[in-house]
Amino acid sequence: MKGGKAYKAEFTIGSGSSRRRKTKTFDDQIQAKKWLHQLQVDFDTGTTFEMANWKFTDYYWHWVQMYKEPVVSPNTLETYRVSYNHFKQFMGNVTVEQLNRGKLQHFLNILGMSHETARKDLMHIRACLRDAVIDGVIARNPAQGELNIIADASLTKTDDKKFMAISEFKRVRDYLLNYDYQMYDINRLAIMIISQSALRVGECLALKYEDIDLLHNTIRVDESWDSFHYTLRVPKTPHAIRTIPIPPKVSLILRRWIAFHRQRLFQLGIANPQHFLLLNRRGVLTRAASINTSYHQLQKRLGIEPKYSTHTLRHTLASLMIADKGISINYISHYLGHANTMVTEKYYIGLLPEQVEEFDNQALRVISE
Repeated sequence: MKGGKAYKAEFTIGSGSSRRRKTKTFDDQIQAKKWLHQLQVDFDTGTTFEMANWKFTDYYWHWVQMYKEPVVSPNTLETYRVSYNHFKQFMGNVTVEQLNRGKLQHFLNILGMSHETARKDLMHIRACLRDAVIDGVIARNPAQGELNIIADASLTKTDDKKFMAISEFKRVRDYLLNYDYQMYDINRLAIMIISQSALRVGECLALKYEDIDLLHNTIRVDESWDSFHYTLRVPKTPHAIRTIPIPPKVSLILRRWIAFHRQRLFQLGIANPQHFLLLNRRGVLTRAASINTSYHQLQKRLGIEPKYSTHTLRHTLASLMIADKGISINYISHYLGHANTMVTEKYYIGLLPEQVEEFDNQALRVISE
């Protein structure tokens, strides 16, 4: 070949409508011949080459079962299953080798889901096709180029739902720190802990008595409660296992709660062999959705528009820390249990409502000077 790579190898089988062809360019003839030989071996043994003619949905689910199901949590596996249902609905008859950038963009255009859902679908497509290239099923990854996520605005959480105003956050915080918790207030107690530690809901529900160090005012996080499958699981990454500080007032509230909780469970005849901090009157851990519902009710009670989830507390606390120049991004990443600072910067660096107004005024001052 003239220009670019010197050799192009072509592998063809069948004829007419059943004819199939693969081509690839190489810098030298030896590598080209090795590639052709490997394709012939793959075809003869019925392995990767034949998979290119599978429906993408079939190949994707084979990939999930082979590479993901043995190592991911049940919750994460469920996200792969959700994506599979989307692919089956909108790309059910497309084979792996028929996939191209245009078909993938068309899928994103008509999906009609939230930005986060579309982002996860695209992430799963890219990972699956990346492995398809490594395994020799296809020559290149059609999802590697730029693809635009087209989201349904009505289903996408806007910034005003991701961050609480500082005044609203303080109203929630002060109410919860001065509340007298009883056995029927476990959801509210969970919200208080999250508001003072930025824990994920599952991490909060998994807390046990021994995770609370009342001497040093810290919380140990090493498990997460899966409300969907009703089981404890290890965190997604080793970085999620951490010990974080809590304010002395929170430690005092938890000291009183543990004593009260033990006594009430004994009186009710409820066993708590795993020493769960938030076991309720029925002897079970509540669902994450129930805590969100309680938080919406609390917002109404405090005169706040009930548009925030408990995860907003985590997001708001992270943003307050990031706004404080005295706290390093490395520490914040560790505090939140992120794998690295890139995750922290991607998902949690944002502008609180008060900061937006402050920067607006600064920008106008610069323009006017």
